[in-house]
Amino acid sequence: MIRNWPLVAIAVLVLLLGGARWLLPERPMDYIGPWAILDAAFAVGLLGLILLLAGGLGWKVQRWLRLELLTHLEQIAFAVPVGMGILAYGVLTLGLTGLLYPWAILIWLIVAAAWAWPEWSDIIQGFPRRLAQTHQTLTKLRLGAKALLIVGALLLALATLQALTPPFDYDSLMYHLQGPRLFLEAGRILLLPDIWQANGPFTVEMLFTMGLALGSDTFAKLIHLSYAVFLVLATFGLGRRFIGPAGGWTAAALLLGIPILPVWASRSHVDIAQALYEFLGLYALLIWQENDQRRWLILAGLLTGWAMGSKYLALGGLAVLGLWTVWQGLGKGWRQPLTQGLLFALPALLVGSPWYAKNWLWSGNPVYPFVFGGTGWDADRLRLLMAYLGSFSVGQHLAQIPILSFLLALLYPLTRRHGNIDGVASMTVLRLILWALASQQTRFLVPLFPTLSLLAANVLIHLAISPRFKRWGKALGSILLAGAVLITLLFNGYLFRTFSPLGVILGQESKDTFLRRTVPDYAGMQSVQRYLPHHAHTLMMWDGRGYYCDERCIVNTDQSSWTRLVTPGSDPTAISARLWAMEVTHLFFNAEDAGFFVDHDPTGRHHAALEFFEKDFRPSCTREIYRDQVVLLFEVTCK
Repeated sequence: MIRNWPLVAIAVLVLLLGGARWLLPERPMDYIGPWAILDAAFAVGLLGLILLLAGGLGWKVQRWLRLELLTHLEQIAFAVPVGMGILAYGVLTLGLTGLLYPWAILIWLIVAAAWAWPEWSDIIQGFPRRLAQTHQTLTKLRLGAKALLIVGALLLALATLQALTPPFDYDSLMYHLQGPRLFLEAGRILLLPDIWQANGPFTVEMLFTMGLALGSDTFAKLIHLSYAVFLVLATFGLGRRFIGPAGGWTAAALLLGIPILPVWASRSHVDIAQALYEFLGLYALLIWQENDQRRWLILAGLLTGWAMGSKYLALGGLAVLGLWTVWQGLGKGWRQPLTQGLLFALPALLVGSPWYAKNWLWSGNPVYPFVFGGTGWDADRLRLLMAYLGSFSVGQHLAQIPILSFLLALLYPLTRRHGNIDGVASMTVLRLILWALASQQTRFLVPLFPTLSLLAANVLIHLAISPRFKRWGKALGSILLAGAVLITLLFNGYLFRTFSPLGVILGQESKDTFLRRTVPDYAGMQSVQRYLPHHAHTLMMWDGRGYYCDERCIVNTDQSSWTRLVTPGSDPTAISARLWAMEVTHLFFNAEDAGFFVDHDPTGRHHAALEFFEKDFRPSCTREIYRDQVVLLFEVTCK
């Protein structure tokens, strides 16, 4: 047997993937045929390589910190996200130094692979043994646990197939993928005032950048889905550690019982990644509270730092976890809480700070563009953005709210406590208060999904073992869990049927056809690129999706460009002159997006700007050159 067969196996896989991509680049948008399957195979193969490399890097960190108290499942749940954070910061370094090119990213991956060679080699060599052990464990599981695994596998399969389609959701096309694409085109990370979301913490998008650089945008969706898998594993692991075996399965089932979770997981978003890093930070703090080994504080800080580097909202998680850490030392003199707080906070700030320092140096605002504005963001523009964000109030869709977990978690004070779950309850309450004080979008509740599931699991376990509820407690819990998971499966099955992803994955449907039926303004953007000359510039009114359009589209991610142009008493010729001064030659009017922003318009300015366009500007200063069910494309005619 070849001594270094793991290295040989990986080298062969890399050569196969690289050779296939070189011989058959990413398929054209209008292609139909079997070549399409290669795109999916390449994305899945690249994902496997990155997860393996991330596992090796994370395992190296675990060895360095001497984290011996973890089960094998917990080692996996911690190691891979830590490794992905390291890989992302390598790409960040390339971006900040002006070396954001495919060849540089490949060199970074090779260097990381060489550095973590002993660890990921051990992972491969131990895989057959671990697989056999896992098989033995699965055969001994009870029927309920096996049923949950089957449903979980079905949900993962549905989500994976959705993830293998071309990106089509709004936020991905607006900034999660558009930002990395523009960075790659420039060869460096830039300040992008007109795509404000791309200036925030972008750790997970650095992983997306790797996929784009290597020729796969679906890779980004698979990476985010992987974070969701590890979130479920981590929830199971913490529940098993502090509530017991039944607690782990119950918590995982409750998490899977949130219908919207697989939907968000299959998109190139970052919410679930942020939630995982925050949750693992909490996980490490609870283990520290249990054994008082300070190395866990360092790990918790590192994980919280990656959460800070993924989204501004994770600053709330830093505050809550930091406050709880200091609280544990109160009553033990002043040095104890100070030392604990520093051991947690310093790694967190060290890891999270590059994104905030970058914004401070480039725009004068560490949380650009919020609070202080900055380059390209005056007070009026910021005021309009904050009014829009605040208009969402108590959420968007009922299906997004984890109703069962939330309602059961309310009963937690009445139940018997298990281990350190009180700490989970206190931090959940604090995090919920911060959410209530912010824009209250239910998508921002994702970091609470695992903790609410744990609290709800504790309630169901209490019902099952309590003598008072012995006759019906266990049966009620089983019915609730089965019902929640079944609803999730049916909901995601319905969405799968609605979007019909198999055709585009297998090459029976072109990317172009798929996007025309899933992205409302896609056909309009294609018209811009088909009918307009290369020197044209088209302002996308109330529309921020620019990923599938070239430099002829001026995206409008804060959706206020037209609104800020129109002031009381404006006349069409004056507005036209301002458009020509901005080198805008055409207007891209998306009726759906305009209507959405009028509905979320507490200031009334969007409504006034839309009315001015429809009644005054459009009749006198435009010529319609394209129309479909959603988009109207106009040439600006007034000089």
